[in-house]
Parts: sequence; structure tokens; C-alpha cells
Amino acid sequence: MRDLAQAAAATTWAEAPVDVRVRVVELVGDVLAVTAFGSARAELVELTNALATTTPVGAATVVGSARGWPAATAGFLNGCAVAADQLQDGHRLARGHPASHTVPAALAVAEEHGSTVGEFLSAVLAGYEVGTRLGQAMGGTPTGVHDIGTWGQVAASVATARLVAPGDADAMRRAIELSAAAVLLTDAGTVFTGWSGSHAFLGLSVQHGLTAGLAAAAGLRPAPGSLDRHFMAVAGRTPRAVEATAGRWEVLAGYVKAYPTCAHLHGVHEAVDALLAEGVDAKQVDAVDVAVFAGAAGFNGVADSELAARFSIPTTVAIAIWTGRLDESTLTAQQVADPAVRELAGRVRVVHDPELDAGYPHGRPARVTITLSDGTTRSATVGRPRWDADRWPAPAELAAKRDRLLTTRFGVGARPLITALSALDPEAPIRDVGALFRAAAD
Repeated sequence: MRDLAQAAAATTWAEAPVDVRVRVVELVGDVLAVTAFGSARAELVELTNALATTTPVGAATVVGSARGWPAATAGFLNGCAVAADQLQDGHRLARGHPASHTVPAALAVAEEHGSTVGEFLSAVLAGYEVGTRLGQAMGGTPTGVHDIGTWGQVAASVATARLVAPGDADAMRRAIELSAAAVLLTDAGTVFTGWSGSHAFLGLSVQHGLTAGLAAAAGLRPAPGSLDRHFMAVAGRTPRAVEATAGRWEVLAGYVKAYPTCAHLHGVHEAVDALLAEGVDAKQVDAVDVAVFAGAAGFNGVADSELAARFSIPTTVAIAIWTGRLDESTLTAQQVADPAVRELAGRVRVVHDPELDAGYPHGRPARVTITLSDGTTRSATVGRPRWDADRWPAPAELAAKRDRLLTTRFGVGARPLITALSALDPEAPIRDVGALFRAAAD
């Protein structure tokens, strides 16, 4: 714990290697664009409007809102939006979404405290590095518990402490242990079956972690040893010692999403993409057989809603084949309900192949075989999906996703945002970035 807290307190974006600095900036742009896109969902617009009637004006930004908000509320609402379309970032070995927790927390606190962009980036990096180390040490979560609200919450606390108590290892240790002592255990069933309440899970995790970080910086502390004695005992599946290894940057081992679905499905999607690139006439598809590892085999039902479709192999495969691609523009309620898509989804068979289990969590292995009406078959196999760690997207690819999502949300108002996020000035006030988001929403 001492080594972990000291490393987090000393983490400085400007002193990190070049590839780490670039990766953090790319993640910030991706998370904020995904947040912007998610903020347009009807249920989140309604939630924001409801909270606006009772929440005073503050210094922090809610993406998609033109007014200012208190930091805790801004962190909550932005956290709700970032996970809503299953486009958020992740870390495969930690099994969760680090930047999606740290960026909303750090943005809200940094704006409220008048921090620079560089200080904000340092907080994002510190939270990412601690959170992913805890996630790997947990060895997964107990059956029925989703990763959101576990180590991601602690990561939000670390980001907060890095901003309000820079260089203070004691405050950082309190932040880690206090957050660990009050861990959220969120319901995997609500997430995986597509209920809108799951939006709140990441939002609450950010809000809870942010508040615990502020409390810890102010001096509040739990009983010593809460990380091992409580957090790992209730939130970890097969816990082991946390590694505070110097010189290893976990941010370089994360992923961003090319598809708007649960990451367990991404190997399937890439395999389908490879087959579609060869030319497949949807009307000639007789059957689709999908073999996956154990963790993905349960996503085998035909979805009845757009949210549930983000966790459905049959429905997303059918949409991809029928429309020619799977992205945020095709995974819609209209496509999910389309009779042709539903009929095709009913001919997608999902099976667990034990031989693929060895490829997880190092990848998301899948094998997809399409049988055409003339009896011929085409097959493709994927191990680690694209846009993950060593298959990180080219800068232009990731920028295209960011710019597309921002433009979809804000139209021409996205142009100043795109310019700013393309070249963040570490010396500038982070409030300048927030101001651009508010102007775009006005």
C-alpha cells in the first residue's frame, strides 16, 4: 500500500514517457466523445433535466448541458453517459473501464479547483494506474457482481486525491483505503440484460469515488488494511497481492471500443467484419454458427430492446450482416425490432468451445462460420480483437471515432471541441475545455 500510494501521489503526466502521454490524451478524447454521444439518450436527458430543478449551479461541466454543476453531480451524470452505449474504454486483464471512471471524476474536480489541463491529465493517469492494478489483483468479481463500482470507484478516488492533495502520499493512501472500505457491488444482471438503471452504476461509482477522495484528502480514514481485509474479500473473486511495479504503464495495455457492445462480443464482431469484407449477401445466409469462450457463451439470446442488443451475439451479428456493418448508427431500436433482423438472429447459433477458453482474458476469442443457401461455408477466427493494447488503432482511426461521435451530438458546434481535444494544452485551464462543451450544448 505504501508503494502504491507513493507512486500514485508522484504520478505526473508531463514526466511520463511520450507514448504514455499520447495514450492518455487519446483516452481523454475518446471518453469525452463517448460521453457526449451517450448524453443524448432520452432517459439521460430526462435525468439531467430532473436534477437541474433541484441542483445549484456549480463550476463543473456536464457534457451535453450548457449550465455549470457541482462536481459530484457532474461526475455522476457524465459517468451515466459514458457507459450508456457500451462504447467506453476498458482494460482486458483488469476486467473493467479505467478511463471511463477517472476522466469524469478528474474533469469535475479539476474544473471546481481551477486546475490546469496538465494536472487533470496527471490525475487521470494516476487513477488509471492504481485502478487497473487493483482490478488485476482481484482476479475478477464474485458471481453476479459487475466490475463497475469496484476498483473503478477507487480509481476515481485516486484521481481526486491527486488533484486536491498533489504529492501527498498519506492523503493518497487514505483515498485508496477509504474508497476500498466503502466499495459498491453492482448487479451484473441489470447490466447484461439491458436495463437502463445500469447507466447509473458507473455514474454512482464516479460520484462515490470522487466524494470519498475529497473526504480522504480532508483527513478522514478507515481502519487500516481495508483494501485487503474488506475490499479484496468482498469484491475479488480470486484475490492476490497488488503489484505496484515501477516502470510498467498499464495505460498502454488498455483498449477502446470499435463496436457499441460488451467487450466479450468484440472477437465475434471482428470475425463477422472479416467475412463481410469478402462479400456476403444477407439474403443468401442460411445459418451462422458462433463459437466463443465460456465468458461470452451466455450472451446467446435474441434481444428485445436496443440496450439488451448490446449484450446479444445473435442480434448484433444479424444487424451486422443485414446492414453491412455494426456501429452506433446501425445498432438502433429500429434495427433491433426489424422483422428481417429478428428472423436472421433466430438462425444464429452460439456455442461454447472449451478450446477457446485459454484465450481469455488475454483476448476475446471467437470463430464465426456462415453457411450460405447453396451449402457453401465461410469461416473466420479472431483472438485479440482490434483496438486492444498491441492492436491499438492508428491515430487517424481513433480521431475519426471521436470526431464522428462529437459531430453527431453537437453538429457544427463540435468543431472547436475537435480542435481542442486534438492538441490539449497542458498549461491551459481545464475550465477552457469545459467551456467549449457548454458552448456546444447551448
